[in-house]
Amino acid sequence: MQRLSRKELYELVWSTPLKNLCVRFGISDVALKKTCARAAIPTPQPGYWAKKEAGKSTSQLALPERPPGMADDIVVGKGRNYWPDEQWTKEELMAPLPPLPEFPEPLELVREYIARAIGKVSIPREIRDYHPTIDRLLKEDERRREKQRISPYPMSWDAPLFDAPFERRRLRILNALFLAAAKMNGKPVVSDREARRVHLSFYQQHVGIHLDRTKQRYSRAYPAGMPHDPNESKLFLAILNGAWSETERIAWQDDATGKLETRINEIAVELILSAELQHREGVLRHHQWRVERKAQLEEEERQRELEAARAERERRKRLEQARIDRLLKDAAAFQQASEIRKYVQAIRLVHAQGFDISSEALERWSSWALAEANRIDPAIGGTFLKSMHDEDSKEPMKTGTKKI
Repeated sequence: MQRLSRKELYELVWSTPLKNLCVRFGISDVALKKTCARAAIPTPQPGYWAKKEAGKSTSQLALPERPPGMADDIVVGKGRNYWPDEQWTKEELMAPLPPLPEFPEPLELVREYIARAIGKVSIPREIRDYHPTIDRLLKEDERRREKQRISPYPMSWDAPLFDAPFERRRLRILNALFLAAAKMNGKPVVSDREARRVHLSFYQQHVGIHLDRTKQRYSRAYPAGMPHDPNESKLFLAILNGAWSETERIAWQDDATGKLETRINEIAVELILSAELQHREGVLRHHQWRVERKAQLEEEERQRELEAARAERERRKRLEQARIDRLLKDAAAFQQASEIRKYVQAIRLVHAQGFDISSEALERWSSWALAEANRIDPAIGGTFLKSMHDEDSKEPMKTGTKKI
């Protein structure tokens, strides 16, 4: 997998045919084209390269502005289409840091762009065409209704969930928001049967929303299906900081100035804009993570160097002590060898004075004793130099031999 910016990938697909370029990423040209489509990168139409090779006039489609919520970095290749922090290599993290991310489009201009793109958002009293997600909820409600109708022992669990005027109103508002978000590639996800756990995905960003009674502030711990005061029909809508967050980014509610329906355009715009806000906050967090991670790696490297230097000092200290110990041992051995030779000489002098000792036996003993003296004598063969031999060196110490 390789990580590229939208601009880098755009320039690549317009400089090399997809069938050739895909080999670089280890995927098919179809997969590469889908990757470009997900990143809103236009690709050459069929026949473009043939015309270009023939010298005919061709036109290159411009790279559109990054839609709200879309990442500017693209991961191309087999596997994930995003690049989590834990997959950054040490070499990448230790490279020079890029400058602090900047976003050329002010948020106010992005807000205006979103407002133009979604146009007028309306909530008719009677809806003929529902968003597929709302349509699914209503069909599930119809199945529950039919099950209760034919069951001899209807259960409250199978009762329809969206028959009450309040619930119908909730669905109309959600439907309007889902349809508006779809114009900016927003994909709603309703993860419970009461449609209380709702978020919308805009490319890599997931924006949570809460829509319920004003008296019941959002809580993941709130029991589903808990009864409410039927006279309490005021609505509260909050955009949350992420799909699974409980923190509100911005909120509206029915009040004296009007109901939520009168502000649905503003709500829809802020809902989509929240995806862009989350993207920018995530980019800044990632940059800060890189700064901190690089500093951490540099500190770890500094500590490793300090530890290596300390270990080297300790090694040299041990080596020097070993040399001293060897020197003292050699000196003692040399003294012992000298004493043995003196002893042999003294015995021979005694024998020369006529003591009754076999000459052959004396010679065998003398040879053995002198051989032992030679064996322990560090001066023989230069073995005393071993005290200067680096124990970590792989080059063997060269010594001479001398016969005594």
